[in-house]
Amino acid sequence: MGGNGSFASGSTNSEVGRAYKTIAVIGEIQVIQKKNPKDSNKLPEESHTPNRIYATIRKDGKDVGSIAKYGPDGKKIWEIHTGSHDGISPHYHKWNNGQQEKTAHHLTEIMKEILEKVRNFN
Repeated sequence: MGGNGSFASGSTNSEVGRAYKTIAVIGEIQVIQKKNPKDSNKLPEESHTPNRIYATIRKDGKDVGSIAKYGPDGKKIWEIHTGSHDGISPHYHKWNNGQQEKTAHHLTEIMKEILEKVRNFN
């Protein structure tokens, strides 16, 4: 789990160089959090593992923070947010070339299932 060049530099090849830790595995979904609890709860922009799904839990533990799907190249494809955006809650944003699109979209049925899996685990 690295982003912003950490994968290319090799700094995440050891556990010491990684900023995240896995706190649970729910099927194909890894629930992760930053090792430093004072850091933001955002997901990495890239994954070492192709086609990965990562999720975070809000710091207060009351709900899922976000869930993202990463493609074969390790780059983020979409990210679910549980808060409201443009009157849509929960919603997702598409990612292209390492950038999140501003437009919020309604969740697909598959995204709803993934969100419920994580919520039911939490």
